[in-house]
Amino acid sequence: MDKFERLAREAINESDSVSYTPQDPFVSFGFESNPFLDVSLADLESETFIEPRFKQVIRYINKVHNSFTQSLEKKPNNNDGVIMDGVIFGSSHSGISTLISLAHRFIVKTSKKLRNTVIIDAKELVEFTDQQYSIAKSIQNFRNILAESDSGGGSLSLIIIDHSDFIVEFFEDFRYAMERDFQNTPIVFIFSHSGWTRLKNSMAYSNYDLINHIVPSERINSLNDEEILEILVLKLSKNKQIQQPFSSEILSYIASKSSGSLINAIKICSRVCEDCYYNGLDIASKSLVNDIISFLGINLNKDFYNLVTLNDNTQTFILALTSMKSIAYDHGITYDDIINNLGIQKTSASHHLKQLQEKRYLLKKTVSRKAHYRLREELKTAADTHLITRFEQKETHVMLENIVDLI
Repeated sequence: MDKFERLAREAINESDSVSYTPQDPFVSFGFESNPFLDVSLADLESETFIEPRFKQVIRYINKVHNSFTQSLEKKPNNNDGVIMDGVIFGSSHSGISTLISLAHRFIVKTSKKLRNTVIIDAKELVEFTDQQYSIAKSIQNFRNILAESDSGGGSLSLIIIDHSDFIVEFFEDFRYAMERDFQNTPIVFIFSHSGWTRLKNSMAYSNYDLINHIVPSERINSLNDEEILEILVLKLSKNKQIQQPFSSEILSYIASKSSGSLINAIKICSRVCEDCYYNGLDIASKSLVNDIISFLGINLNKDFYNLVTLNDNTQTFILALTSMKSIAYDHGITYDDIINNLGIQKTSASHHLKQLQEKRYLLKKTVSRKAHYRLREELKTAADTHLITRFEQKETHVMLENIVDLI
């Protein structure tokens, strides 16, 4: 046996007894686990900015219940015109689901009349198969969950439906079905701003009088840089000390680059921790953060922000339409959506879509040989916060295709 054959055999035998198990980079830096996987009550109690939003949500839910009760007392034998519902909306990726869940937790503990309030997540109950919504199955899923919640015999006080973007496509059918089965129960729907705007536009062309069946909607403000920084510092600290590979300076920088999106900030932090771990770095640098932001495509947010806040042209209108079609399971905007609402030729629509694709704002998907364009996830918070707000100020109604119309 020659020298290198012997060395090779020895190396193989030595390494057979040693295995490598990938470790969570957060754990390697002293965290018990990935700190972004769950949100504890202690965390929320430490977030000072959540307090006014918490009270805002509870006040609104209570107002919806009171409005319904008062209307019912005035018309005990006729529910026509009764204000039944409420709508809370806000920018995507702004922690609204966590806020709503917290509010529900304490509503049922502190209010006798709202003790039987139920919260359900539309994202978990809506079924989507063969490129379309399974409307009947989805509605039945809601019925089953609510029936179980009402099995104690006491009528439900109020229903909260989180991620209501998932029922926009069949909202009218859904609402009529719920009214039949749970007639005396108001519903508070939780939407993204794009989803709420999409619903209002689609209901403008239906027989359902949406506006006169809800208490005026409540908007939850998006997160600012300081609030995102507060969350990051809280989650990435141990014994009130920010853990490596992060620092106060780096977390401030990440918060400023996240464009108001908590998801963007979390993506950056997770990738920073991963890159530092695999490259043997104890402390992250701004240049590393910049590389990660560029890799994730989050650096596009600055140019996107300038476009949607400073310009008012065909492309911003197309982006507004796209934002409304980039919710839930929707495939995205089509050429027909653009042509029908802007009155432009297909060649012109193609030109604008190509430019928006080249800027990496849109993602293309082909379904049944038809092109659809969807807004990138990293841009949704900025779109909800700025673009949709400007679109609504124009008081313009648009008609957008539903998935069921395309199949």
